[in-house]
Amino acid sequence: MGGTLRKFFEAGARIRLVMFSDGAEGYGTPGDKGLIIQRRQLETETVCRILGIEQYYNLHGLDWSLSVNNATYRQVIHHIRSFKPDVVFTHAPTDYNDHQSVSKVTTEGWFHAALPCAMETEKVWHLVPLYEFEVIKSMLQPTHVVDITDTFDAKMKAMESYNSQKGIVGSIFQLMKGRAMERGYLIGVKYGEAFIRSNYQPRGIKCVETLLEKS
Repeated sequence: MGGTLRKFFEAGARIRLVMFSDGAEGYGTPGDKGLIIQRRQLETETVCRILGIEQYYNLHGLDWSLSVNNATYRQVIHHIRSFKPDVVFTHAPTDYNDHQSVSKVTTEGWFHAALPCAMETEKVWHLVPLYEFEVIKSMLQPTHVVDITDTFDAKMKAMESYNSQKGIVGSIFQLMKGRAMERGYLIGVKYGEAFIRSNYQPRGIKCVETLLEKS
C-alpha cells in the first residue's frame, strides 16, 4: 500500500509504521546471514523517507515464528493507544505465511485497544476504521480502491530500495504493476490499490434514515 501511504503523507498525515520482525530469514546466500538484519533496517529507513513515514518501529519478532500471543497483542494495543490513529491498516488474513499472524494479532489488538483491557498501557483509544491490504494473494472483492496514479512512481521507487530482496521475491515488480493496473481499472484510473474494510466489529446504525443515507 505504498502509493496510499504516500498520498496520506502528501495530505499532511502523520504515519507510524510498525513491523513485526527483523526479516532475518530474507537472505539469498549463506554469507549474507550475519548482515541481513542491519541491511534491511537501512532499506526500510530509506523506504520511510520515500513514502513520508514519520515513525518506524520494529517489534523484532522471528520470521516463521510470529503468532497471536500475549506479548505481541499488548504491543499492538500500546502502539494504537500511544499514537491515537484515525485509521489502522494491516495485512489481509488470507495472505501468506507470517502475514496471516500479523493480520490476526493486529485485528485483535485493534479491537481491544478500545476496551478496558491491558490498562497498564495508556488509556483506551476509540475504535477507528481498520483496513486490510493485499500483498501476494489477490483480494476477491475489495470494498475500497484508492487512485494511486500520481504516487505509483514513489511506490515502485520504495520497492526498489529493498535491494537485498531483489533476488528473492522474483517478479515482484511485474506483479505490482499488473495489480495496480487491474485495481485502477475497477475505478477508471491508471493505477490503484485495493482494501477491504474489516467487519470484525460491525458499525452501529441507530436509525433507518442513517442506513438509507449510507446506501
